[in-house]
Amino acid sequence: MARKKNVLGLKVVLMGAIAEDGGMGTALTEILGDTVKGSASLVLNEGTTETVEVEEYDEAFDEVDTAPAKWAFQLESYNVSAKALSDLGGGEFTAGASGAGDSIDIDVPEAIELSVQIETRNGAKFDIPRMKVRIKPQFDFMKAQYGKVIITGTPLKPTKAGVATIKKTDAAA
Repeated sequence: MARKKNVLGLKVVLMGAIAEDGGMGTALTEILGDTVKGSASLVLNEGTTETVEVEEYDEAFDEVDTAPAKWAFQLESYNVSAKALSDLGGGEFTAGASGAGDSIDIDVPEAIELSVQIETRNGAKFDIPRMKVRIKPQFDFMKAQYGKVIITGTPLKPTKAGVATIKKTDAAA
């Protein structure tokens, strides 16, 4: 059994509109699923610094932050359905009629802002009230390779006061 306070695997990623007050959205659904094994992560990337040196000392005189640390989300999915791509800013969706397949008119996908909730297989949850989500479809036309969509996201500061960028909740005991 996995440790409840740790993070193990991916159960589901839910996405939806940001709440009207700028907080965590409440009408979240699974848009994608079919996650490529080993592709999902939420990582705090280090910022960059520059060391300030002076002639009088061999040690650093000071260190200046030149870029802040940023959170980064990534996931790849085999779900390249017209509906899923459209829901993530990929283009104009048209539902198929009279047995015809759904379609999407794709130009260059636009980044959109969504609330995102990630739940792990052992029950931990990550609530991200506001994330800028970008998609990159990759339609592989090989018999041994499925096409996929690569999703990247940048968690942003919520517009609602007092709400953190990310809230992690441990699995219930």
